[in-house]
Amino acid sequence: MTKLSSDVDSKLSNVVLEQLQRKHICTLIQFIDEDSEKLATFTGLSLKYILEIKQNILRKYGGIVRNAFDLFKIEQNNIIPTNLSSLDSLLKGGLYPGQIYEICGISSSGKTQLCLTIAVNVALQSNNLVRYIDTKRDFSGSRIEQILSQKKCSKQVIDETMERIKVCCIYTLQQLFKVLHWLTVTLKEEEESCHTRVIIIDSLPAVIFKYFNDSKSTATLNHLANMYKFIANEFHLSIININLITQWNSDSEKESSSTSSSRNCNDVLPTLGKYWSHVPNTRLLLDKIGLGQRKISVWKSFQLEANLSCTLNITDCGISCS
Repeated sequence: MTKLSSDVDSKLSNVVLEQLQRKHICTLIQFIDEDSEKLATFTGLSLKYILEIKQNILRKYGGIVRNAFDLFKIEQNNIIPTNLSSLDSLLKGGLYPGQIYEICGISSSGKTQLCLTIAVNVALQSNNLVRYIDTKRDFSGSRIEQILSQKKCSKQVIDETMERIKVCCIYTLQQLFKVLHWLTVTLKEEEESCHTRVIIIDSLPAVIFKYFNDSKSTATLNHLANMYKFIANEFHLSIININLITQWNSDSEKESSSTSSSRNCNDVLPTLGKYWSHVPNTRLLLDKIGLGQRKISVWKSFQLEANLSCTLNITDCGISCS
């Protein structure tokens, strides 16, 4: 919470601040919540000055009230195409600002390759930055360069695009929180001409499973979800979170499931538990359907129809559309 100080308003002198502290009024919220007439009595300031200070605080630190039409315009003006035509069609245009997307799949299903391709395609635009948080320490700059080379990009374009993909490697959940807190400050200082459009966390289970114990898991996930939502909404960007899936087969099902190359969304569960299952706005399931081919399905979404899908290919160019 922001503390009261003379920086908030010049009328808050040291004497006035001391008077307020004696009444246990030390923060902006406490000052706003307190009755104005009582504040005038505590501080010796006139009621007019108290009301002016409150109005000044609300102007500086209060939220901006926007109507539904303004919010719709912000959303439409900030949709981020992945430049994968079938995926953009599935997502109704691309990645929407303020949204948390989750890509789930088994190991080696192509989740990281999809993230790298999205990062490249977004960062190819000169006014876009991508923040890539790597928890597995396997981010490959050479793979990014290969994807760009296969797109016939010049050396200058490759260098500039790679510069716009900001990679941060972390090892623990505490470091993830530290990076997210740092982003809440850094993103405010970005210029409009070149700012962050997508944050990719690849992957969350890699740090969560090291930390979890039952007494703290829900509180930790709640804190993380709140930070995701704040950053996505405050800075009009999209967050892509990578998750794993869990599948349980009975003995009678093992043979039939082993011969099937594709999963139904109803047959599997996202990891990280029941609480986290409701956090992403849109969850996608990535599945192998053949050599180099992947099916991506809408598993859960507040704005998309469930079980719609498209086919993607893994090539030297990264992920491409069929």
